[in-house]
Amino acid sequence: GHRHSGEWRNSCSKIMGEILLIEPFYGGSHKQLIDLLCAEIPGCVKIVLPAKKWHWRARTSALYMSQQIPRQHNFRVLFASSVLNLAELLALRPDLTPLKKLLYFHENQLVYPVRRHQDRDFQYGYNQVLSCLVADVVLFNSQYNQDSFLSSIQTHFNIMPDCRPKGLAEEISPKCHVLYFPISFPVRWRDCRDKGIKTSDNTASQAFDMARQPSETLRDEDTAHNLFLDEEKGKEESAQATATKSLRNVQSKQSCCEKLTEASSEDDKEKIPCEKSPQGLVPPGEMRRNYNSEKCSPVCEESQIPPSSNSGPCMPNESELSLDCRAGWNDRSKDEPLHIVWPHRWEHDKNPELFFQTLFELKAEGSSFTVSVLGQEYTDVPEIFAEAAERLKEHIQQWGHLAAKEDYYRLLHQADVVVSTADHEFYGVSMLEAVYCGCYPLCPNRLVYPEIFPKECLYNTPQQLRKRLRDFCRRPQLARRHSINLDVHQYSWVGLAEEYKRLLQD
Repeated sequence: GHRHSGEWRNSCSKIMGEILLIEPFYGGSHKQLIDLLCAEIPGCVKIVLPAKKWHWRARTSALYMSQQIPRQHNFRVLFASSVLNLAELLALRPDLTPLKKLLYFHENQLVYPVRRHQDRDFQYGYNQVLSCLVADVVLFNSQYNQDSFLSSIQTHFNIMPDCRPKGLAEEISPKCHVLYFPISFPVRWRDCRDKGIKTSDNTASQAFDMARQPSETLRDEDTAHNLFLDEEKGKEESAQATATKSLRNVQSKQSCCEKLTEASSEDDKEKIPCEKSPQGLVPPGEMRRNYNSEKCSPVCEESQIPPSSNSGPCMPNESELSLDCRAGWNDRSKDEPLHIVWPHRWEHDKNPELFFQTLFELKAEGSSFTVSVLGQEYTDVPEIFAEAAERLKEHIQQWGHLAAKEDYYRLLHQADVVVSTADHEFYGVSMLEAVYCGCYPLCPNRLVYPEIFPKECLYNTPQQLRKRLRDFCRRPQLARRHSINLDVHQYSWVGLAEEYKRLLQD
């Protein structure tokens, strides 16, 4: 266990930060948001758990967190994702009740898709409702997320055999606000390529293991602290860094593997030709080597120049946010096949079956295309991925998660069309990132997508999706020379920072 945690508390009599950030599922967009707030807003203290065993995190994290949050503190604000049972935490730690309590919904469990109705666990949605009742402010990452949650509360509680509570949605609704997830879009591609500057989030934070480094948490009150609460942190980080091997072991002996990358390693550099960026040829891995030469602090420290500042050479101004990524993109050869990207989690709720079935049909018709399947995989990977890896092997450009944001954004810059086939989506960070990088989006005409994307980017049926992709395969320039009415600024940290700072600092 954490045998040093008591020693840590004795060496640091009081935590000076005023903003407590709690994340029981520290991965994906949950991690991105916590890290961004930690880097941009002084006085943050983050207490997190690794992104694994989601069901256990939702059920049990409140008790564990209650034991880890320092007893002596200056906290004024508590910000937590809806994975946490906030009601349980406050019951266990009544000293936190006077804090301004912000609850953020990345997703809600009332309409989260399950494969069978009987698989839906009543407790998860119930916990989220309880958390809303004790929170002061309830934030949702989209209007769709908020509306679907509030409208489903009564239906969810109708499962109860008797003694059903009434008026819950009416009690919670006045607390609710839509606050889009703030995407830290990459800095200008040209400057980053030339200067070797990292294109991923400008966060200064690194996960901190308080059990291993108790003496290094003594900071002043303007320093954001990291308390990474997991004794297997090293093993977890290693697993994330090597996640999603190209085509897994069963595909490792196939010739197509030489076209695939895991994270642009030095060995990969010998196999993979230079990729064409808008400004010329860039060897894969070049930007990462430049970034890795920098020293990284083991704790989250305040940046000398805030990432939101425009004083840095690579920070885009507002007018560049939606235009920079398209520069030089029309120079691609008409003979190059359409590059389709699917950047989602490898799970059933993203409906990979529809995506791959569409590609199987396009292949059977003789359509010319390449495909990159990104996103992270977890314990139970749908069987369709192994089938697709075999049937589409001559079309694959990238197969699996790219651990470095530099590589991820580089690939998005090389793609033409980004596709979602999701049965569940409350926001869709990867779709907006791809659009920012110049991809034409094709999304279902449901869930959150009509809230964000213009009508011409939406499809209603699998047949419509196949037809749109077939047309783009025949004339890739239609996708490469597109112009859609989508202002990404409203989804960027630049556009949302003021509201986040007001909520956390006022």
